[in-house]
Formats: sequence, structure tokens, C-alpha cells
Amino acid sequence: MKLAYSELLLSYCTEDLVPLVQNASVSSRKLIENAWLEDEMVRVEDNALIIEGFSNWLLSKGENLDTFADRMFEKMRHLHSVSKRAILRSYLPYIHDFYEMPDQRQGVLRYNEKRNLFHENLRFVEGPVEGDNRHDFLIGRDNGASHPAAVYSEWLLRSMRQAPCLLDLPAYESVNQHSCLCSAEEALLGRLAGSQEGDSFYVSGIAVGKVVKFSECIEKLPIDLGISDLGDKLCVRADTDVIDTFTGTHLLYKGRYYGAPVSIAEFVYTKDVRTKDPFLGLISSLVLEEYSVWPPVQKAHDELLHKINHVAEIVYYEADDSISVNGKHLMRNVPARILRNVLREYSKTGREEFENREFKRDPEICIDPVNPNFESRLNRVVDHLEKVSDVMSLNRHRRGGFRFEPHCHIDFREEPAGVRKLKNKQ
Repeated sequence: MKLAYSELLLSYCTEDLVPLVQNASVSSRKLIENAWLEDEMVRVEDNALIIEGFSNWLLSKGENLDTFADRMFEKMRHLHSVSKRAILRSYLPYIHDFYEMPDQRQGVLRYNEKRNLFHENLRFVEGPVEGDNRHDFLIGRDNGASHPAAVYSEWLLRSMRQAPCLLDLPAYESVNQHSCLCSAEEALLGRLAGSQEGDSFYVSGIAVGKVVKFSECIEKLPIDLGISDLGDKLCVRADTDVIDTFTGTHLLYKGRYYGAPVSIAEFVYTKDVRTKDPFLGLISSLVLEEYSVWPPVQKAHDELLHKINHVAEIVYYEADDSISVNGKHLMRNVPARILRNVLREYSKTGREEFENREFKRDPEICIDPVNPNFESRLNRVVDHLEKVSDVMSLNRHRRGGFRFEPHCHIDFREEPAGVRKLKNKQ
């Protein structure tokens, strides 16, 4: 989702993207708004839902999804655009193995299931070696999630083809998807009318595929994948490529089996390719950009948020220990310091959950550690925020803690005492 979003920001102007984000669900908008605040992977269900929204919007604009995806995943070679912390954490138990193994690209596939980075049920099967090339497989089963599979699954494989680039290795030479879980109708993405009649599958009245047993697909493969018990399941074999005439997007691939009981992807790549220090690039990029993001994307992201959201300018003035919202005084002294600390953390990391004890330990807020009386001070903050309830609020939803709830885009800054004194003199 983050790669797709960054590519949208770089490919389209802010005005074009405003309707896309405004029409998204509340949860989708929150994910987009926080896309760069946390270096975490997004849940597969959320990922798939947002990717579906992105892809439908791109198709409506006449964008070729294949071209867009190639452009997007090419950026995986540039570590600014990936979730470095999440990737490094997933590799952490296996770092020693990667330095020892002769074929590190096979290791990326082999450890995919254990790393569980995409929360997909993908099983690695080592295939034959033909000359200098390996033929390895990833087998995917239905994980029971009710999410649109067509574009998400296609983009997932494209991202996995580029995955070795994150470890300073070349991408896999090719990935061939023999079967997929999504039906032929789903793969058409609503662009063309498809239907099954008898043992044939038609698109816009033209026969483009046959209903066959899945065993036909299994028998073509060069290795026993341990799925022969699924051979009697029916699926649709595409006998011709189907292209969306408006965008040029590839919808059905000749020879691929749709609505199969498992997905089968074959990775073909030169064997025994390795690099001396596979994690150096990720670690170096993380150290250099500890609290920053890819600058062009961040700039476009901020511009979009300002367009789609009501923006509140909140300033903490050190000179008189006060806070203003959109130029109007809100609070001062201890309540202002409490809110200042909350806004500091939220602006820096996106954090919204807070513990009372972290404020009780702050001598600027609670002078007496034995009798801090923090709860009454917090109540004063809650009361003050009722005056700007369209901007933000505090929810004391549990004992010993509270949640900060922004209701618009927050633009927070702190003004040192010297700055305000200079302005007053002027």
C-alpha cells in the first residue's frame, strides 16, 4: 500500500488525488494519513482493500495497471520508499543464515513463510535445477480473508520478484504464475463482462477459456508439489490473453488457471548468487533516515492532507506557557504543558495512546511526585478541549491512561520565548 501510495503522489497532482482520498472509507483515510508516521507493514486485509480502491481509480483515469506496477516496484531498489524497520525485524532471526548460505536469493524465498511479512499463506517448495537456473515454487492457499484478490495477488508477486533488491541482490529473472485463487470473473476487474456457460468461459460473448480439472495444471509442472489431492477441483484455464482495450491492462493470461484451489508461482533465477553484506544497505538507510522519509513523497503527502482535511494550526508559546489554536488562546500553565507533551509525541510519531504515569514523572507537570494530583489537571485539559472539539479531544477510556483523538490534520509547532518577544517589539 505504501509503495502504491507513494507512486500515486509522484504520478498525479494533488488536485487529481483529492477525490480519491475523500471518497475512501474513514479507516482507509486514517491509514493513508498515517502512511509515513509508522514504519510498519499494513494488515493484508487493509492492504488489499486500499489497493482495490487505488486500482479502480487508476483504471478510471486510463492508467495501465501493469505499467504503473512496474514503475512502482522498480522503486524497491531505492530504500527510501520501503518499511525498513519491518523488513529488518522479519529477517532478524535469520541474519546469520544469510551470511552463510551460498544462494541468498533462494533464502529470500525459503524464509518467506517463517518471516510472514505479508501474512499470506505461502509455502516454499524447492524445484529442479536446469543448467545454471533454479526453478523454485511458492504455493498459496486460501487464508479465509474476505478481501479482493485479483490486483493484490498480482502486485504481491511483482513485489516478491523485486524482494532480493532489498538485500543488495538482483531481482529474480522471471516469475510465472501458473494458477491463482481469484476467479476468472474477478480477474476481469469489472472492465469486461465474463460468464461461464457449460464448460466454456466467455468474455463479451467470445469463448476465451475452458473449465477443466486442476490436475491438468499439476501435471504440467516439473515437480511433485504435494497437492495431488486437489486434482479433481474445477477451475478455468485461459486459452487466450484478455486485454482491457481502454487502458491496455492485462486481465487474463493465456495458460493460467483461475479459481484454482491453490496459487502456484514459479521463480526462475540464476543459482548461487550472493553478496558479501546483504543487510548493509537496509541498515545504512535506516540510520541515515531515522526520523525522516523520502522528501518528494513527504511533500506531496503533506499537500494532499492539507487539501482534504480541515487543518488546525496549534502553537505552544514558551514565553507565557500557553497554547493557541488557529490564533485563539486556549489554555496556559500546567494544562498547556500536558497538551504540549501530547502534541509533541503525536506530531513526531503519530502516537495516540498515553499513560498517566509518564506525565506524573515530569517535574514540569507534577511538582510533588508523592501527591501529583495529575487526574484533576488532566480534567482541566479535557474541559478546555471541549471548546475546540472539532479539532481534537482527549478520551479517558481506561484507568491509568487516555487517548488523544485528532479530528482534523494537526499542524503543531513550538515558539521559543525569544521569538515571541521579538515579534512583540516589532
